[in-house]
Amino acid sequence: MKALFRAARTALALSMRAAILPAGPAAAEDSLVIWSPTKVSPYSYRLRTGARAPAGNPVSAGVDFSLTASSAGQIRNTRDNARLWAEMRGQGRSGAGRSGVAGYNPVTGRGSANAGVTHRWMASRSVDVVLAHSLSADTPMRRGGRGSVRVTQKAQVQALATGTAFVASGTAVSGERGIGAEMSVEQRLFRCLDLTASVRRQEAGLTGALKARLRVTW
Repeated sequence: MKALFRAARTALALSMRAAILPAGPAAAEDSLVIWSPTKVSPYSYRLRTGARAPAGNPVSAGVDFSLTASSAGQIRNTRDNARLWAEMRGQGRSGAGRSGVAGYNPVTGRGSANAGVTHRWMASRSVDVVLAHSLSADTPMRRGGRGSVRVTQKAQVQALATGTAFVASGTAVSGERGIGAEMSVEQRLFRCLDLTASVRRQEAGLTGALKARLRVTW
């Protein structure tokens, strides 16, 4: 654990230096090297490192380093300081978007994988229809425990002129009875602010939620 902490500290120090220095070849969009430091919250940071396959092969892989500290500067033991990852994103012959993501936490021994297909049609000049199907799995690979499998279907109608989207989704999880259904309306108020109102059907009944998402870049 201490070795991972030291590696995370070193990686974050290097990421801060990379953020200050002028962008080099690794920062170019066509570079095969991935070096992406991110400030997740005031006391939480993430550094994504890795490599991309040459052009024409949409595969990338690497290591995510994460670090969380208290307001006093003390590093917290989150057991998620390092994570191996691999991704594949592209389009099929029909134009459908395809993605595959896998990850492994060497500290906890937990692995995860996700695969999805997305179809988009233009219903009219101002309305798009999106259908998305995804399959995800999560399992403790070391202890041989029981993992979970989740299947999600989502349909979305987007009004491009107003930034409004109507979404209906259903999710089935292994070991759980019934299928969770959710209806939501998403509205983009500004380029950096989205508002979502949703109603979800669970075993106990209906649950409503209102969420606001703010995006900030610097």
